[in-house]
Amino acid sequence: MKQTRLLAGTLGVAAALAAQTVFGAGFGIYEGSARGNALGTEVTADPASPSVLYNNAAAMTELEGTQFEAGATFIRPHASVTTTTQLGSQKTKADSKWWVPPHAYGTYQINEKAWAGIGVFSRFGLGVDYPNAWPGRYNVQEATIQSIDVNPSVAFKVLDNLSLAAGLRAEWFDFELYRAIPTGTPFVDPDLQVQLCGDSWGIGYNLGAFYKATDWLSFGLAYESRIKQEVEGDYEVNHPILSGGDGSGDITTPDILRFGTSIKATDQLTLNAGVIYTMWSTYDELAIEFDPPLLGAVPSSTTEKDWEDVFRFQLGAEYALNEEWSLRAGYIFDDTPDPTEHADYIVPANDRNLFSLGVGYKQGDFFCDLAYTYLLIRDREVAARPADGVLPSEFTDGDAHMIGVSLGYKL
Repeated sequence: MKQTRLLAGTLGVAAALAAQTVFGAGFGIYEGSARGNALGTEVTADPASPSVLYNNAAAMTELEGTQFEAGATFIRPHASVTTTTQLGSQKTKADSKWWVPPHAYGTYQINEKAWAGIGVFSRFGLGVDYPNAWPGRYNVQEATIQSIDVNPSVAFKVLDNLSLAAGLRAEWFDFELYRAIPTGTPFVDPDLQVQLCGDSWGIGYNLGAFYKATDWLSFGLAYESRIKQEVEGDYEVNHPILSGGDGSGDITTPDILRFGTSIKATDQLTLNAGVIYTMWSTYDELAIEFDPPLLGAVPSSTTEKDWEDVFRFQLGAEYALNEEWSLRAGYIFDDTPDPTEHADYIVPANDRNLFSLGVGYKQGDFFCDLAYTYLLIRDREVAARPADGVLPSEFTDGDAHMIGVSLGYKL
């Protein structure tokens, strides 16, 4: 579809918007289930439910029979930007909205050695919404990204304590961006409004390994490939003569490498720890082409990004009060991939700390998990880049509240 060229295009013109109000650094999403959220999103080596497919498909060999799980994470982000213009400083708050990335999983034990599973979830997403007339409108006014991965996987027990897995990822992106373009003429409203819309499908794969060293110690290792999104899209301009046209471009989402360990410290206490290495260096620039040229004069646009590969450190603990109720807590430190010299209002994020709590209830073959996470983003100052519509700015008050809910059942 044409629309998604602009995702890359748009994603290019607006470059990685998802990160502005997304939970993960860059524009990544790491929240795959309520239990995982409560444990600092670290369940790479802790296969308690089908949602382990989000982190490591190889671990589903610990799940008996046929099992299902579904839910969503409800996220409300906040952020403020103080910009400096010739008229002085102005503090602008991005409009807060609830964003709801869903998740659903199913696992099936084929025999004693083979398992099949499928996950439907989001890896990238979210957006930002500023007032139309705010000082940074030439960079972005409103932007939204949505993505859905459809990820079937198979896993095999190659040894009694070692499982390996592989899967196919079909990933869909949807993007919408609004921004202003200065005309330089003394109209009552000297700005032109540009709207970009796009969607795209890309294909990748995932690999995983799960090793149960002892009854109380296990390890997990998982890899998700980069996916190239070759997008096409449409753009519209509120111009009396020039109305818009087609856009084209591409963006490559990053490889992701996960390593985790789970320790059964006591019959009641489980401790998880892990690290995620996200290879954001795939996002070095965003180039787009317009047909016909934007406003009849701009055939293409290239924005330098030079993002960096980064680590995300995750800790989680679960305490079983009894056979029915469990309490959980987690902590995450998430490094931002976008260097300060390329930061913008679409992605004004910085390093962040996440603190989580949760509770789980299990009755027979049914379970329900709830989680709350508070995300705190460090403040950041950004120098002016007039060519990108960026003014001397400071990003402050960045945080988010996240509520996760998951329900599951074993047949």
